[in-house]
Amino acid sequence: MTPTDEPLQALVFDVGGVIVPHDNEALYARLAARCSAPDALDLIRAGSLDDQRYGTGELGVPALHQHLVDELGYNGDWDVFARQWSSHLSIDDAMLGLVEQLARHYRVILFSNTNQVHWAQVDRLSHGRLRGLEAYLSHQIGAVKPHPHAFALVAACAGVEPGRSLFIDDRMDNVAAARRAGYQAEQFTDQATLEALLRGRGVRWTS
Repeated sequence: MTPTDEPLQALVFDVGGVIVPHDNEALYARLAARCSAPDALDLIRAGSLDDQRYGTGELGVPALHQHLVDELGYNGDWDVFARQWSSHLSIDDAMLGLVEQLARHYRVILFSNTNQVHWAQVDRLSHGRLRGLEAYLSHQIGAVKPHPHAFALVAACAGVEPGRSLFIDDRMDNVAAARRAGYQAEQFTDQATLEALLRGRGVRWTS
């Protein structure tokens, strides 16, 4: 399916890097500081946290904690790890406010690669505001971006046409994958640029 000139049916937003800033380097450093392996930071940075099974929900976050304990000598218990695991997340209140404004006029969908612990934390940080938006989360749907099945699954579950949906993500690999899946898609850089892009497409969110 290819993008159409028909009115937009849905605005689809990534969460991390768009609404939820995240300092991954700070997270890596905090975790590595509790590990006995001398190369822990390099191994963590190289991708030991990126097993897609955590994102799909096939493996829970406790399994990741155990992996760090067994493989890198992480010395924190589950409560310590859970706090550190979410310590790099915050909420961009202005961006969340924009998305909420848009949701008053358009079908707005959140589509995020995340896990149960991170989602619970950002929901708390947003004081439940994220929970008020329609969301398709990788650990719940069992598929992660940029896999094409994830994009097809969200469209099917939400009942939207990819060609009439505008997808916004900070990662260009996800934007490219969305385009291959038939979505209209643009990369997020900052709120001002996004607002200009939306206005250029005729999207309005103030009365």
